[in-house]
Amino acid sequence: MEHLDVARFFPRNRYSAMLGTQKTASNFIKESVASIFALECPTGTGKTAIGYSYLKAMLASGVKQPFYLVPNKTLAEQVKSLHPDVHAVYGRNEHPCLFYPGENLKADEIPCSLLQECPHRVNQETGETKEPGAERCPYLQQKYEAKQSGGITVATHAFYLYSVFFAKEFEPGAVVVDEAHGIAKAIRSVLEFHITDWNLARMVELLGSILSSQAEVLDHFRKRMIAIIKAKEASKKTILEAEEIRELLDLTNAIDTRAVDAEIRAAIEVGLIDRKKDRLALKQLEILGRDLRMYMRSFEFALPTEVRHPLNFTFAFWRQELEEGKRVQYELVVKSYYVAPLVKKMLPKNVLAYSATIGNADIFSHETGIKGDFLSLPSTFSSLNTRIFMPTDTPNLSVKERNRRDKTKSLRMIAKACKTFSRKSIRSLVVVASNEERKKFLELVAEEGVKALSYGEGVTPRACARQFREGEGDVLVGTDSNYGEGVDLPKGIAPVIFYYRPSYPRPDDPATVFEERRFGNQRWHVWNWRVIIGLLQVRGRNIRSVEDVGVTFLISQQFRRFAFGSLPEWLKPAYVGGKTFEECVKETVKMLS
Repeated sequence: MEHLDVARFFPRNRYSAMLGTQKTASNFIKESVASIFALECPTGTGKTAIGYSYLKAMLASGVKQPFYLVPNKTLAEQVKSLHPDVHAVYGRNEHPCLFYPGENLKADEIPCSLLQECPHRVNQETGETKEPGAERCPYLQQKYEAKQSGGITVATHAFYLYSVFFAKEFEPGAVVVDEAHGIAKAIRSVLEFHITDWNLARMVELLGSILSSQAEVLDHFRKRMIAIIKAKEASKKTILEAEEIRELLDLTNAIDTRAVDAEIRAAIEVGLIDRKKDRLALKQLEILGRDLRMYMRSFEFALPTEVRHPLNFTFAFWRQELEEGKRVQYELVVKSYYVAPLVKKMLPKNVLAYSATIGNADIFSHETGIKGDFLSLPSTFSSLNTRIFMPTDTPNLSVKERNRRDKTKSLRMIAKACKTFSRKSIRSLVVVASNEERKKFLELVAEEGVKALSYGEGVTPRACARQFREGEGDVLVGTDSNYGEGVDLPKGIAPVIFYYRPSYPRPDDPATVFEERRFGNQRWHVWNWRVIIGLLQVRGRNIRSVEDVGVTFLISQQFRRFAFGSLPEWLKPAYVGGKTFEECVKETVKMLS
C-alpha cells in the first residue's frame, strides 16, 4: 500500500517517543509501494509497537479485520497486555464446554459440530444464544466479539489457519506475522495426521453401530492400508511411493463423507446415540468425518502434478509384535512439509512479517512463502555485554567426525563447567539436540552434585522452565525443540548458555529423504539456514534488554564453519574463537562476577 503513515498511529499514550529503529521501520514502509514487508528486528528494537502501528494505519486506510499472528498463547497475552484494545482469540483447548456441566471438559474434547441444539451456541451473525438467556459459549463468544470489534485481533498461527483460512470465518485485509521465521514449522506441526489400524477399526465399528452404508468401504481401506504397510520393513519409517499413495487416495475417494455426516446426524435424531451419555462415541464420529476429509486432501498433496512437486510426504511404520499396553501396530503418518505455498495463499495482500532472526531473505522466502521488501534493523544492544565462545579444544560432534567417547566427554565438560558456575551462583541453560543427550547430561551433572531441572515424568517443558525462572535449580536442560526459542531467561536467570551441537536432520528421517528428493542439493541451503536461525535464537535466550549480560558456549566444532559468518555485524565483536574451553570458563566467571 503506497505511503502508509505508520508513525502517525504510534501508541504515544504508552510510549513517550519512538525509538530510532521504530522510526527507521516506519519510514521504510512509508516510502515503499510494496504491500508485503519482511523486517529483521533484533530484540529491543520495539517490533510489537511497529506491528500494532502498522495495523492501526491499515484500519485507518479502510482495511477490515486485521490480524496480529503469534506462535503461542503466551505471546498473544503479551501483545494484549501491551495493547489492551487488541482483541485476543484462542483455540478450543483454552475454553471450557458448557454443554456438559460438572465434567470439566474443554471445548476441543466435545463433539461441538454435532451439538447444533446446544443452548449455549452463539450465533456468529446476531450474537444471540440458541436458547435465549443461556450462558454464552466462551469459545464462540470470543470469536463473535472479535468479528464485531472492528479492531485488531491477535491469534496464534494455528487459530488463523483453521478459523480464518480453512473455515473462512474472518476476511482479514492485513496481517502482521510475529516470529515469522517459525511460521512454516508451526503450520507443519498442526498439519500432521496419523492414520492407524486401531483408529480405523474403531471408526468401522462406530459406523457399523449406526448401520452406516460406508462401514464396509472404510474397512476395505483399512485392510489395503495394512497390506501396503506390511510390505515395508518392520520397525523402520519408510516413505510411500507415488503409486501406493494413488491407491490410498482412490480408496478414500470411494468413501462418501457426506453420507457419513448425514448418517451420524440421523443416528442422533432417532436416538441411536445420546448426546450426553455417548459423548466419547459421538466425539469419535465427529473426528471420523473430519479425518476422512483430511486424509483425502493430504494424499492429494503428497502426489506431484503437472505444475508442482509433492508438498506432503507419507511414511509407513509397523511393529511385528504389539508391546504390552500398546494399541497401534500399523501406522501411516502424513506430513505437510513444503508449506510455503500454503502460507502464501492464506495471507492477504497486505503483510508485515518480522522476526529477530531472518538471516538470508531469499531462503526465508523459500521456507515461509513470504516475499517482500526486506529491511534488517540494527540492534540497540552492546556487544560488550555478551560473548559467543567457540572453544578450540571441543570435539566435532557430527556423525562422521565424532568417536564413541566424544559425546560423553564433551557433556562431562559442560557438567563440570556448570559446577564451577553454580559455586559462583551463576546459573546455566544447556540446550542439546536429542532426548538421549538430555538424559545423559542429567546423569553426568548429577554426578557433579549440581541440581539440574528438566521435563518429563508429568512435568511439561513450560512448567519446568517456570520453576527455573522462579529460582529452583542451578541448570535448566532441554532439547532445542523445547528450549531453543520461546524461553526467556533475562536478568541473570541463566547468564550462561551451552549450545551442544546444530540440529541437522538425521539421514534416515523420512523428512530428510523427502527433502533430498524434493530439493536435491538445494536442501543444504535450507538446512544451513535453519541451523543458523537456531544458533541466533539460542544465543538470545539470556539477552533480552540493554542491561542483560550473558555468554553462549558453542560446543561442537560444526559451529566453527558458519557461526562467525552468520552473526549480524553488531554482534561479531563478541565472538571468541581462539581460546580453550577452560580459558572461556575463566573469562565467563570474570565477566559475570
